[in-house]
Amino acid sequence: IPFGNQVFTTEPNNNYNGNLNVQQLITAFGREQANVRVAETGVKTAEDNLQGSKTNAAFQTVQEYYAILTTDEALRVEQDQLKVLNDDLDISMQREKQGVATSLDTLSTRVRISTTQSQIADLASSRIKQESMLRRLVGFKPGVHISVKQPAESAKLPEQIDPLDSMAELNRSEILVAKDAENTARMQIEASKLANNPVLSANVVGGVKDGYLPNLTQPKLNWIGGVSLHIPILDGGLVSSQVDEAEANYRADQARTEDAERGVQSDIEQALADLESSRSRLSLTDAQIAEAQQAFDVAEVRYKNGAATNLDVLTAQEALEQARLQRVQLTFSYELSEYNLNRAVGMQMW
Repeated sequence: IPFGNQVFTTEPNNNYNGNLNVQQLITAFGREQANVRVAETGVKTAEDNLQGSKTNAAFQTVQEYYAILTTDEALRVEQDQLKVLNDDLDISMQREKQGVATSLDTLSTRVRISTTQSQIADLASSRIKQESMLRRLVGFKPGVHISVKQPAESAKLPEQIDPLDSMAELNRSEILVAKDAENTARMQIEASKLANNPVLSANVVGGVKDGYLPNLTQPKLNWIGGVSLHIPILDGGLVSSQVDEAEANYRADQARTEDAERGVQSDIEQALADLESSRSRLSLTDAQIAEAQQAFDVAEVRYKNGAATNLDVLTAQEALEQARLQRVQLTFSYELSEYNLNRAVGMQMW
């Protein structure tokens, strides 16, 4: 703008404007606190889900560990059986040479030896697979050999349904997670009801800027502050609908909690039934093994004296082997049943 012999400038050639904007919520009349409570219930749900994952991983580890224990004991029984069969084979061959037995006895024993060797090979293959799974569960590198031994027994629990239900109510992750969801839904109802509350906030902006007359290029400090109040007037029924939805979710979560409690009660009842069944069957195995051992000893003596056939010996021997294997399986099945009862009530296994 010409002004006499001078030029009057209204804007600087270069504009500089730097500022800091600070906003602070003063109050939303309970709305923010309600949202915080909803978020905190989400944290609790995540923690309880983590506990459930740990319990599942721990129980899977226990199962694989006992599977290897069972396989190792079964291998020991089969190898003992193989040794006895080899001794029987020597006897059969001697009797055949002496002319007091036919080659059928020797052939029958060889077939039984071959069958036992095949069972040992199958068990060894199963152990390799079980060991691989256990390495995966505990985080060992491939190829690391795992040796197992009989562990300490699991925690003994009362075998009455009422105290077990009470323990599960406090510890079982499925119930805890369901209650967390129910609590979250209840908090969400409260937060939805507060969604239309007013919002009171403050805003302060301060900085440095040029372009002020008359010295356009000289930077100057400046600031502005204000307080704002937002009051919703009409939401078209949005908040009311959100409250209805939150209440429906709450009722659904209540139903899921009841279902989780019934499911846990069923788990406890089944675990108790399995425990009692394993205990009853295990108590019979000692007598079965003693009877099978006695029958085998008698068959061997009779066979040596020519009063029994080799088939009688092999039959008695197989009965003894099966009784021993059954005891191995039932022993570890009983201990697993105790662990399963601990899992059913949510007891920590690690």
